[in-house]
Amino acid sequence: MASSLALGPETQILMSILIESGLELQAAKDYERSLIFFTQVAAQGGSIFREAMYTCHCDVGTTFSKCDNEHHIHALDLRATTFESMDKLELVMEDAEWILELAPRLPDGYLRVGNIAWLQNNHEYAWKMYTAGIEATQDMAVDSSPTLQQLYGARKSLEWHLCKRDPLCLPAELVTEIFSCLDIYELLVCLRVCKQWERTLTSPLHSPIWRNMIFPSKWKSTTRPCADDLKKMLSWAGNGGARKISIARKMLFYQSKFILLLKASPRLEHLEILKRPKERLWFPSNEKIWSRLKHFSMLDRYSKFHQIAVDAPGGFPHTFLQNAANSLEHLDFVAVPQEWFGSLPLIPLLPVLKTLRINNDMASNRTPLYIFHLSVAFPRLEQLSFVGLDVLDPEPVAIWRERGNDIWPHLKVLMFQSYYSRSSIERSISTLRCLMCLDRGNTLQHISLEVRSQDWSDIFNGCDELPSDFDIARHSTLQNLQSYRSSSFCITQAGARLLLSSAIEARRLTFFDMVFDDFWVRRVTDVGNASARHLKDYYWLRGAPSIQELGCYLFFFPRNPDDDEHFPLARFLATFPNLHTLTLSPRYKHGGVLSALAIAILRLTHLKTIYIPNDKIRLSNELRQAAQARGVQLKLESPPRPWPVTLRK
Repeated sequence: MASSLALGPETQILMSILIESGLELQAAKDYERSLIFFTQVAAQGGSIFREAMYTCHCDVGTTFSKCDNEHHIHALDLRATTFESMDKLELVMEDAEWILELAPRLPDGYLRVGNIAWLQNNHEYAWKMYTAGIEATQDMAVDSSPTLQQLYGARKSLEWHLCKRDPLCLPAELVTEIFSCLDIYELLVCLRVCKQWERTLTSPLHSPIWRNMIFPSKWKSTTRPCADDLKKMLSWAGNGGARKISIARKMLFYQSKFILLLKASPRLEHLEILKRPKERLWFPSNEKIWSRLKHFSMLDRYSKFHQIAVDAPGGFPHTFLQNAANSLEHLDFVAVPQEWFGSLPLIPLLPVLKTLRINNDMASNRTPLYIFHLSVAFPRLEQLSFVGLDVLDPEPVAIWRERGNDIWPHLKVLMFQSYYSRSSIERSISTLRCLMCLDRGNTLQHISLEVRSQDWSDIFNGCDELPSDFDIARHSTLQNLQSYRSSSFCITQAGARLLLSSAIEARRLTFFDMVFDDFWVRRVTDVGNASARHLKDYYWLRGAPSIQELGCYLFFFPRNPDDDEHFPLARFLATFPNLHTLTLSPRYKHGGVLSALAIAILRLTHLKTIYIPNDKIRLSNELRQAAQARGVQLKLESPPRPWPVTLRK
């Protein structure tokens, strides 16, 4: 196929003249003659237009490349415009589709086909064509082509047009996507809109809508679904029943309904119970039909798993989970069962489990939990989080040296949260040290430590009780670490440098929380200078190009009335070229100094978001205006901490 580069200047000029002549005739409504000129241009200079438009059985279409001559495409587009003026929409569509065939990387064909589909009231096809054109030209800047701008504008106009109509008139996949965002209560309300809505939403075409059985807490006791209602909803979900079941914290749910839901959903993938019902639930243990269950969570903070025998009503569903061992990837629960402790624990063997989060905050068990037993039960674990589980034990220590390469070789996320004293956490420190040294720490990508005891500061030092292989200072590089998070644990600058230096050199570390020493507790007289000295010790971190998010906690910098930009923290943050998100949680009781500091930071940085996790601090209007002027989001909340953590591929 001839391209614009292959044609000589004389041919290019001739094609331009023919197009201008055709446009004049088109303006004069002499459509038949204008078509002749446009057709001549389309066939000019070696174009395969004739091969495309008329019957031919040769392989020229596969021999030559697609057309990139703008005159050829323009001529075809003008032919289509002319046919449209003559109300010959079928011929318009033919030319438009050939534009699309000959130049699939240009927006012209997509725009023309979409426009004709819209004229023919085929809104679903028009939307798909506009979207396909945007996806095919995603490497082009929107302002690089007027046609591309028209393509974006056409899709936006179509979306506005569709929004004004009954949503059930949208393309079927859009209807399903929209209504899948609703919980069961909201869906049942939608069924009462009219008979058409009820017939449409309960049809097999929209069965995915009913596969997410999300039971919210807003349901009143008088309107909660009965067993017959549940059977209907499960039938609307189609074969396999529900894929996700989520029972809210205040939703009363009885055993009979719970068993009905489970047994009617053999393709269940996600089971989430946010609060145990007053009637203690038990899980079926004699059936192995849930071979697709990937996620199980029971997050009632008053769980009695630590008091009730496993598999008993209200107890940890050991056998139920064991029966789903070949598919279960995510386990999240509150209160460790008694059977998990001791030298011969009863823990389900889950060979493909990827994430484990245990919250033991309300339990008072001080018996050590042997971490090695967990590694045997969950060998492919990638993310591990302990909350309130303060007594971890690394014994038997010798095993870590003998089988260290086999213990969680894929561990990427380690989170630990405890508020207990040194006397009860010494073994936990040793255990965490062991975990950070697995494979020299090279698999770890995210670490979070939320502890309040200053005695934790030696976690990165050596330990006489452990083999030298588990001295972080000598045997852990953590070169793939992407984030270190803590809003309470003040790590020494030496420990921080040990923890982060390899990841910074490798340009992997993107997120770091810096907790300033608790100078108030230690009764330091000059707190401002102490914070400045603490910050100065981090000279080696300045300007790290990989840092995108920083958190600063428990600091105190007094305001300089002469020059706010002399805040040491503002100058420190200004050194990071790619910093876009900042968390500020100072020791200030009033918002004036914090507002002045934040304004100074805004002047010196290119932030997009500032989190201030204290909604009681009154920030100045000047700060709010400065943030708005720079397009910076100011959020009086803590930054999100999603679980599981999204891992980079």
